[in-house]
Amino acid sequence: MPMWRALGAVLSAFAGIRKGRAAAHDIRLHWWQVGLAVLLALAGLIGGLLLLVSWVTS
Repeated sequence: MPMWRALGAVLSAFAGIRKGRAAAHDIRLHWWQVGLAVLLALAGLIGGLLLLVSWVTS
């Protein structure tokens, strides 16, 4: 379950929306959980952009 919390923290930070109470719970996350969530979010973003470019140019 903490991995989902880490992914939620990273995605909400990426979007710029995070409530104070939720941000206070993020302190309990380990650095490797946040790092892995960042890598997963980045891979998803890059993959989505590549699919979009491939779809538009075809």
